[in-house]
Amino acid sequence: MAPVRSYTILGPGAVGLLYGARLQAAGHRVHWVARSGADEMRRHGIRVTSQDGDIEIAADDLAVSSDPADAPASDVVVVALKTTANDHLADLVGPVARDGAAVAMFQNGLGVEERLRAAVPHAGPVLGAMCFVCAHRHGAGVCEHLDYGAVTVGHLDDRPDAAEAAAALVDDLERSGTAATLVPDLGVARWRKLVWNVPFNGLSVVLDASTDALLGDPSTRRLVTELMDEVIEASAAVGSGVDPAFRDQMLDTTDAMTPYAPSMKLDHDAGRAMEIEAIYDAPLAAAAAGGASMPKTAALRDQLRFLDGRDRPSAHG
Repeated sequence: MAPVRSYTILGPGAVGLLYGARLQAAGHRVHWVARSGADEMRRHGIRVTSQDGDIEIAADDLAVSSDPADAPASDVVVVALKTTANDHLADLVGPVARDGAAVAMFQNGLGVEERLRAAVPHAGPVLGAMCFVCAHRHGAGVCEHLDYGAVTVGHLDDRPDAAEAAAALVDDLERSGTAATLVPDLGVARWRKLVWNVPFNGLSVVLDASTDALLGDPSTRRLVTELMDEVIEASAAVGSGVDPAFRDQMLDTTDAMTPYAPSMKLDHDAGRAMEIEAIYDAPLAAAAAGGASMPKTAALRDQLRFLDGRDRPSAHG
């Protein structure tokens, strides 16, 4: 019988709630760290509605703290924070990543694992988890899972315990009802996720459109395709080449998807910071260092910067 690993979920947004609730329902000890909404979670517990089966965790069965320093040691720390919080990784993850705990970055974008390793050098194995999922958070402890949900797991560190930790996470996710895949190259997996994130997150904000609308119009479908091609070409330039056939796979998958507003659109509509640095700045910088040009991606990034500065002026001084 596989060992029952313990988990700390740092950031109970849609992603953290969905996968954390599944892990707890499967019998893992889970401690939740919520910087906001902790009191409400303590009162009402967690509720996940899902096409794959609803999960309810009663308040009495929930261990929640608002301060990472109050969380007990665990085997795995799941970082499901938005990347806009990554300037504070040392303060947020440092206190819970102790006693050799693995840290799994359930985040979007590029370079998040390297950033965690630099900010929290005492952490155990650093893993990357790429989630292809449609899910929304509707208040503290409430998640609506709409479609998909598979997770791809890789590891940053080139050492045996990292490979073992990644394989163990995949096993735990699968046993909790999540389709999970172990990949040998984290860089390729990160660029594969960008093939979807770069066009759909940004265009959904700039054009105020959901995924079905973006693909339903020939002009925007063409723009989505061109942005995907830029990402794939850049991935090859940096040595993390994505198979060009992956573009059509992603288009077909999104055509079949429940109409969806990506997370960046939800953040923008709610007046929250968008994950521009991790999803756009980081791959653009990596591509430039590899000698590749991503002009359409750069133009989309610049439009997002404009909207962020216009609609959140207080955040820009």
